[in-house]
Amino acid sequence: MPAAIAIGMAPAASAAGTSEIALVTILDEPRGYCVDMTGSKQSAQPSSPLQTHTCYDYEGSIAVDQAVTTSGVAKGSLRFPSFSVCVVGTGVSAGSNVTLTSCGASGLKAITMNKSGQIKPVASGSLCLTAGTNTIQGDGGNPVHLKRGLTWETCNASAATRQQWKLKS
Repeated sequence: MPAAIAIGMAPAASAAGTSEIALVTILDEPRGYCVDMTGSKQSAQPSSPLQTHTCYDYEGSIAVDQAVTTSGVAKGSLRFPSFSVCVVGTGVSAGSNVTLTSCGASGLKAITMNKSGQIKPVASGSLCLTAGTNTIQGDGGNPVHLKRGLTWETCNASAATRQQWKLKS
């Protein structure tokens, strides 16, 4: 079970060497979908499950609630450095939400990202990080931002457009 994370935890200063985790396929959002914390940028809620959301890099920089440590991904960690939280890769099953836990400065080995862009939890090589099928409008942006759910699902070819990810710096 992930450790509790205080709601409204103050983020640390933005770290250098960050990237967004973006879907390879654009789907219905021309700005792309990125892994995102619920809430808005510095007011993100690390205790809530992750989602996919319009990527923010079009604004000129990566937002803290979408920024993961670039070097950590190769080491098996999806770490959001501004909040010192990481994606949990154990105790997950098909259909589970993607959650975060406190992980300090070093990160937490919880995922693998293969050459085809699939992100898998360490506890199950048959599951993939998967963007949801339903799009809902966010509360801001021009045009309005879009978001979808984010869950661990069985890896399969029919869901490949929602299961292939890339690092965007």
